[in-house]
Amino acid sequence: MNRLFNYLPSSVTDEFSTSKTANEAIEFYNGLNQKAEYMFGFPAYAYPLSLKTQYLLLLHYNSPFSNNCGDIEERGNYSMDTKDVEKRIVELYAQKFGMGKSFWGYVSSGGSESNSCGIALAFAKYPNGILYYSQAAHYSVEKGVNLHPHVKIPSLGKDVLDVDALLESVKENFDKTGAPANIVLTHGTTKYGECDDVDRIVAFLKQNSIPYYIHLDAALFGGIQNNQKDAPVALNLKKRGVDSVCVSLHKYVGFPDVKSVFIAASKPRGKKIAYIGQHDTTVSGSRSIPAYALLNHVTEHLAEPREDNYCKNVIFFENLLQDRGVNYYKAPKSNIFVIDSPSPAVCKRFQLSCFDELENGAKTQKAHVIIFPSHKEKIMAELADALCNDLNK
Repeated sequence: MNRLFNYLPSSVTDEFSTSKTANEAIEFYNGLNQKAEYMFGFPAYAYPLSLKTQYLLLLHYNSPFSNNCGDIEERGNYSMDTKDVEKRIVELYAQKFGMGKSFWGYVSSGGSESNSCGIALAFAKYPNGILYYSQAAHYSVEKGVNLHPHVKIPSLGKDVLDVDALLESVKENFDKTGAPANIVLTHGTTKYGECDDVDRIVAFLKQNSIPYYIHLDAALFGGIQNNQKDAPVALNLKKRGVDSVCVSLHKYVGFPDVKSVFIAASKPRGKKIAYIGQHDTTVSGSRSIPAYALLNHVTEHLAEPREDNYCKNVIFFENLLQDRGVNYYKAPKSNIFVIDSPSPAVCKRFQLSCFDELENGAKTQKAHVIIFPSHKEKIMAELADALCNDLNK
């Protein structure tokens, strides 16, 4: 953080040295950086911000308020927005996901808003549709399901969507009522990092001439660069029949603001609002982003040259667990390791996310460890040793 002083006049840095609030802030953020080294339970990649991105953040938060209200492609009389930059960010991810030349999207407040937008677009296209989603879907999906006819599809074992149950339910309802299938699928489930079988589901829908809309929640894995080896990268989504997709920018992308990019194959109609002189096509209505800092960070992140950046630490940690005899479950290509019942002390020290699973009719406590390139080998070894010590108590 002290490197930022290079950009500040001496009068400001002198004031910092005597300001109680400033010194409290420096102490707090130094502590936050230390805590980040021991954070393994939640999907937040501590991707280092370049000096250029840090400076652009300073410029943004020292500038007049900007509001990207209304549709990303429209402007009313209000001209203090960053929509031109927002469009460039959306275009980068549309290219990454293979959403074709014709698409629409925006930078939302987070994955929950993006999932809400996907569901809204599905019912805008097929108002008489039925919403299908997995019990392993992100909890934000259930926020909107009660507004629509819906079916929750069970998982098989470790968050794997029961595709047979989904297709059977879709076909049965379509045969009875002709209801289109509005489906939310996941590319990297919250607890286990499983990926739903998009290709098999789309093939069935097309074969049976069932109208459908598929929204793909790729909050975590969607941020992985396309050049990464042994990584669950989401590619060619438009050709594969996906109608909309979202990725969280505060997860694998590692931006310090909670944001998401939502991209759809078609633009919502929205209502023309005279007050802003534009169509209201987004869920949030108004939105503000540190535009150039975010654009620079995303551009740098997507240009990662090392092809083993994703898998290097994943392989290293897996070897640590195997060497110490620690049992775990890891989905194919996932960076998430699910461990049985770590002690409360270990969970607290390494900030592990805990949850219960039903196994043979009984509840078992689990915790998952999410490995990112920013994790240090020394601290990963400390975690593996702590998990091993739990076994020997």
